Amino acid sequence: MNHLDQSGLLERLAAYPLSAHCFSNYVRWITSNVRDGWESYDVIRVLDEGNIERLHHIETRLNESRIILGLSEKDFSRAFGFNDDLLSDDPEKVHDVLAEPLFVVDLARRGFSPIAKLRPFIRTGTKTLRNADFLASCGQSKFAIELKTIRMENKPKPEPGRVLGNATKPGWWGDMFQRNAVTKIEDKDRRVLAQLANARREYECDKTMLVLY
Repeated sequence: MNHLDQSGLLERLAAYPLSAHCFSNYVRWITSNVRDGWESYDVIRVLDEGNIERLHHIETRLNESRIILGLSEKDFSRAFGFNDDLLSDDPEKVHDVLAEPLFVVDLARRGFSPIAKLRPFIRTGTKTLRNADFLASCGQSKFAIELKTIRMENKPKPEPGRVLGNATKPGWWGDMFQRNAVTKIEDKDRRVLAQLANARREYECDKTMLVLY
């Protein structure tokens, strides 16, 4: 891929209304700021190749999530950070951002209803507290839910150069995932646990759920 036609990519994307709301700014940003290695950005590659099957699939799944949450296309793209968080030169960032709306579909298929995407912060009086990602009910129980994505690499790094997996040993991937999961929980003074506790109190939840993706 030697050159990207921004207008051509956006024209293909326009055929998928919700995806266009979610990814148009991303396409503009990538084609304006990334000089090399465009093929490592999945959305750009799929659009460049005109992969209709994959474009239709993501449009369908995102729309399913949007309908479950009862959001407009504009509110949906804003709620999940497509308009700002996605604008990064990290090729893997798109998977982090997509994890949350796709998780909504998984929750609904497992009997959770209603499901709400929560605001990033809880404001009570003079205090501003970090919030969980979702509020959802299943049966008689109300859950505060936080989703964290776990990457193959060691991020955040608790120690420079620390090795979390050994590919020469059986089960190395599971060991690495487990260590990365612990790091996610322990990171920033266990902030993820505080988020869940804040949401549980604010919304009077019966339970909390930490999801590692």
